[in-house]
Amino acid sequence: MRPSTLNRRTFLRGAGGACLALPLLDIMHGCDSPTAGVLPQQFRGKGGPKRFVVFWTPNGTIMKDWRPSGSADAYTFGRILQPLEPHKQDVLVLDGVDELSAYKGPGDAHQKGTGQGLTGTELQEGDFAGADGLSAGWADGISVDQAIADAIGNDTKFRSLEFGVHVYGANVGSRISYRGPAQPIPPENDPTAAFDRIFGDLESDPAAQARKIAERKIVLDAVADDYQRLIKKVGAADKIKLDAHLAAVRDIEMRLETGSTIGGACQPPVLGDIADPSKVGNIPATGKLQMDLLAMALACDLTRVASLMWMNSATAKPFPWLDIPEGHHELAHRGDGDADAQEKLTLINIWYCQQFAYLIERLKAIPEGDGTVLDNTLLIWVNEHQKGNDHDRHEIPYVLAGKAAGAMKPGRWLQVEGDVPHNNLLVGCMNAMGLEATTFGNPKYCNGALGLA
Repeated sequence: MRPSTLNRRTFLRGAGGACLALPLLDIMHGCDSPTAGVLPQQFRGKGGPKRFVVFWTPNGTIMKDWRPSGSADAYTFGRILQPLEPHKQDVLVLDGVDELSAYKGPGDAHQKGTGQGLTGTELQEGDFAGADGLSAGWADGISVDQAIADAIGNDTKFRSLEFGVHVYGANVGSRISYRGPAQPIPPENDPTAAFDRIFGDLESDPAAQARKIAERKIVLDAVADDYQRLIKKVGAADKIKLDAHLAAVRDIEMRLETGSTIGGACQPPVLGDIADPSKVGNIPATGKLQMDLLAMALACDLTRVASLMWMNSATAKPFPWLDIPEGHHELAHRGDGDADAQEKLTLINIWYCQQFAYLIERLKAIPEGDGTVLDNTLLIWVNEHQKGNDHDRHEIPYVLAGKAAGAMKPGRWLQVEGDVPHNNLLVGCMNAMGLEATTFGNPKYCNGALGLA
């Protein structure tokens, strides 16, 4: 290697050939980007990495029972959001954002609402049959979770994890995450398969786990020694970057020693007997297991980006555990004057809110640094519609939770006025996660970032 240049694929190697990649330095000219070994500061929280999680539900809500009352900082939850009362200071109720892009392009309302919810761009032409003779293809862009995963997910075992609860079929109504145009990512519906994939090689024996942590510490010590030699070869600007990178390496080392986060709270969940996830009556138990797996995958730093999709768009499944025999989609299409349908839809959405509250509770229960995993997480509840019977996609009922390491201010009811495209919200999520984005999805439906702080 010439003293004046350094290849971006240069790694600092420790014991057993283990390595950490170098950050992007000025001395590196025209080479390919490395895999990031340590997250840059904007992607890290206090005591742990930032994380992004999507919680998706179908068929809209009942706004009179969803919308809070009061003022931004002194509000009362509506019936549907009452399960969030114990977590009121951890959530941001976002009211008034419009999914404007989902009124354009091919497909019916459910196809658009689902395919554009995280992508903010029109669907492609295609052969997926929809209502009223309409049809569509896959979404025509990357989803926001995957854009975030591109920035923060490449140095974890899984760049992202996609969980499903009774999501069946391979069509635009059963996919919310996209690696790029027409590149949908199928969610995993089976907790057993998810467990085997995520935790199959995670060491559960305490002695073996301690050995693994000790080995990682040796590697980090060796890497730090290499940095001291390298830093003599670079300029002032690169020295600042390397110093910050070394501080991040030492931060990992400290957390390994104290067990305060990675390697500490990380324990594979116990699944026990698994009921058949394909049976409708087992949806509550399946969903709980999926949330337990998701939470522990974050705690173990096996991923920093995840999504949980509850059933398909336009799902016809009933809710027997709520004594609701009708299908969700059919109920959602009944008129506003049908009091029985309105009450059942409210009960369905209360149940979904209870599940969202459970996931918040799980993330709050995992200590990390001076706080919890939730403190370093941005969790967002997304619906395909605002209202089911007319497929209204104005004023989508969003709820966000966590603090994103201080980048989001919870404990509020944030009401926005006018036509605020949901693309702005997606940009705001990216900014909160440390990405310097100014637009996302189709720029025709994006005019800046919706700030969350």
